[in-house]
Amino acid sequence: MTEDSSTAPAKYNLTSVLGDLGSLPFILLAGLMANAHFNGPGLQSASVLGLYAPYVFIAYSAVILSFLSGALWERSRLAEPNRLASVTIIFSNFIALSAWSCLLLIYVAPIMTVFAVCLLLSGFLSLLWVERLTGAAELFSSSYWSMRLRITILVVLLHALVAALMLGELSI
Repeated sequence: MTEDSSTAPAKYNLTSVLGDLGSLPFILLAGLMANAHFNGPGLQSASVLGLYAPYVFIAYSAVILSFLSGALWERSRLAEPNRLASVTIIFSNFIALSAWSCLLLIYVAPIMTVFAVCLLLSGFLSLLWVERLTGAAELFSSSYWSMRLRITILVVLLHALVAALMLGELSI
């Protein structure tokens, strides 16, 4: 007996696979940092190929946030021209530039590194919110929206964990 296509579960498509694979570096890096914090000498010992793990986390986060900003920019560019589409394009550029600024903030002071993680966290939440405000109704009833929501929640929680670990090790 075949299932009616309207009641069949959504297939796990390429977008979902890439989205889930894209969340793995966040999970692995946050896990490495948590392990170093709780079971080792601290975040200073957490490294990936000799690079300071929090900086790798921030760099990866900035790249992914810029990618998502570009995707929002493209969807807005292809939408029917109106004021909301124009504002969304400007917003997506602002988020991408904010992500880039996080790569510079890590060289200012240790507390600015924590600020960079928090700024990236707010960037992921902001993009999700703008996507929700500007997206077509069918987008949000799709498997894309549930995947986007699930991964964003995970990424935001991991950013909060990393910020808390970094704050816990700062000597202010």
